[in-house]
Amino acid sequence: MESPALYLVDVRIKTFKKWPFTDKDKCNIRNMAEAGFYSVATGEDDADAAKCFLCGKELDGWEAHDDPWDEHKSHAAKCAFVQLGKKENELLLSEMLSVIKQYMVNEVKRVAEARKEKIDERAKLVRRQCMTRK
Repeated sequence: MESPALYLVDVRIKTFKKWPFTDKDKCNIRNMAEAGFYSVATGEDDADAAKCFLCGKELDGWEAHDDPWDEHKSHAAKCAFVQLGKKENELLLSEMLSVIKQYMVNEVKRVAEARKEKIDERAKLVRRQCMTRK
């Protein structure tokens, strides 16, 4: 798993190391994290790259006045977190458990797909080796 706790806003906040906007901007770190995003930046060129912990939607090109919730809704309206439309501290226990469950399901699918790709790559290599031995 990338991080078993990305469903927690405080964990998402910690991922924003070089976010280009300040607390005075609408598109600040806390608002990003509360809207479900965590940073996936790898350097200066993509310092504003962020991804939803639940639906996996990745966005960049943020501007200081952007509202993270509005952007999330407009680009991933079917995201279960967006559909709840609540900050973490506003969620009912049943809603939080539903979010965690969906996060875990998505993460298991992601890990399974990554492992399948590795198996497929290995199978191609073995097939090539068999073909060259004929």
